[in-house]
Amino acid sequence: MRVCLGQINTTPGDFSGNVERIKQGIVQAADQQCDAIIFPELSIPGYLSQDLIYSSGYVDANLQALQEIVSFSGLVDAPDLHVLVGYIEPNPAPGKPYFNAAAVVRKGKVLTTYHKMLLPFYDVFDELRYFQAGDKPVTFEIGDQTVGIAICEDLWNDKGQDDYSYSNNPLAVYRQKEVDLVFALNSSPYIHNKCQQRLDALGSASLEMAIVYVNQWGGQDELVFDGQSFVMANGELLFLSEELNRDEFAVVELPAGQDESTLDNASPITPGRNNGQTTRSKPPIALYDMLRLGLRDYVLKSGFSSLVFASSGGVDSALVGQLACDAIGAENVHGVRLPSIFSSEHSRTDAVLLHEQLGCWDYEVPIEHEALVEMLNNQFRQHEDPENLVHQVFSGQHYGEVADQNIQARLRDLYVMHFSNAYGAMPLSTGNKTESACGYYTHFDMNFSFAPIKDLYKREVFALARSSERIPSSIWMKPPSAELAEGQLDEQSLLPYAVLDPLVQAYIEDYINQFPAFSEWVLDAIASGQTISSQPEYLRNWLKQAHSAVSYQRIVSLIGRMEYKRRQTCLGTKVSKVAFGIGRRIPIVEKWS
Repeated sequence: MRVCLGQINTTPGDFSGNVERIKQGIVQAADQQCDAIIFPELSIPGYLSQDLIYSSGYVDANLQALQEIVSFSGLVDAPDLHVLVGYIEPNPAPGKPYFNAAAVVRKGKVLTTYHKMLLPFYDVFDELRYFQAGDKPVTFEIGDQTVGIAICEDLWNDKGQDDYSYSNNPLAVYRQKEVDLVFALNSSPYIHNKCQQRLDALGSASLEMAIVYVNQWGGQDELVFDGQSFVMANGELLFLSEELNRDEFAVVELPAGQDESTLDNASPITPGRNNGQTTRSKPPIALYDMLRLGLRDYVLKSGFSSLVFASSGGVDSALVGQLACDAIGAENVHGVRLPSIFSSEHSRTDAVLLHEQLGCWDYEVPIEHEALVEMLNNQFRQHEDPENLVHQVFSGQHYGEVADQNIQARLRDLYVMHFSNAYGAMPLSTGNKTESACGYYTHFDMNFSFAPIKDLYKREVFALARSSERIPSSIWMKPPSAELAEGQLDEQSLLPYAVLDPLVQAYIEDYINQFPAFSEWVLDAIASGQTISSQPEYLRNWLKQAHSAVSYQRIVSLIGRMEYKRRQTCLGTKVSKVAFGIGRRIPIVEKWS
């Protein structure tokens, strides 16, 4: 059997664009005499449509688009081509209003329809908000082969684990029915090592039935989809897509049976099984490429064509600048240097050199904040009434002098926003996950349109900067500093990043908030070879120090108090198990943290 993997980039509500991509795939599959082409989950309306589903006419437009595809399938010269496409189907019975559905289309007719049976309701997924779960598997015949249909989560209750609370297992049902293969439509977002997890999870299932796994690619708000569609049979990886910049319609010749495997027009992947894990001959798609893709699609799909960012000469803004240039072209990127009286000369020269090596536009707008602070305080001190807040603060010498430092950052944000508003460039935030966790940014810093490195720990920022040939080494070699006061260093205000990174990771991703549990988490992670710190030995020694438990609790409490600030920040590309954004739900007003 010859199948085409329709790995496309969809956009919610772009029915004409999504349908056009599907038609292109149908034509290519027909030209190559395929028996089937499989598209991603909800490929007609786009994934995630979220509450757009409730908009008047949205589901009807989705059904009209399905009918357009059905009619188109009858026009192509491919009478044996089966088209599997995802769409929203209304539920006429009591329950949730819709089904997450897949239609099997052939020669101008819908042969059968499948309703997704396992609906995720965790992390970024809230499908139970909209969809009714399907209650039966669906099979159909292609030649002498029996094919089962699955949609994304349907595949994930087959691992013999107790962390999936579904009462049924679609793959087990298909095994009982002795199907020959399963066509799986997916919209599975990227997180670290996700592709390998998919391969390992499905390796055993493919011993009994071939798996054709088609995933969408591209960015959508906070999510980025990595594609990496694949075919597995006999526990072996026959094909793995590595395309990440365009729609791909790879054609794979499936095995005639489960005794032999053949490969046609596929990437040079090394098949094989090793201790129950599926092997691959090439490294996985790089984290940097996913960040670039997430930024690119957010900018272009939002209708922008240029970007602006505040360039400090620090490692965070340098990495954001490089991502911006790689996402939409350096000629469309504007780096604005905004030095104050505390900015070092090396920061200025580092930023200038960075802009030269990236090829982006360079601007300098000095920040003058001292006279502004004096003017503001004089204006606010006009009331001598003892009941007046300002009078009380100055009389009691409780004035918050850190505000004099932070107004520099706020002025920078003001100037960047003016550039954006006046000239039409989307403004980028430059904050990372570690500092965002601790609220280590002034209130405006993270309130721009998009934060490309929002879900990166500081160690990941440094690692990506060090691997770049365009970011000057002087940027990532110097100690990080906001340069809002003389001699200020970030790690003096918080903790060394070698400790702070794993502390934040354990708290956010594994919900650990007690020092003994954190110590155990660290030692287990180091022993298993996980990268949780830029200096694991320093971290191990830090745990033994007398003050560590108190310092740990100080930061954990700080993370809890800063939820109100994080809630007001812009979105950024999610790459970790748990990111700040739609997948993490913590109350702002609470007394636990």
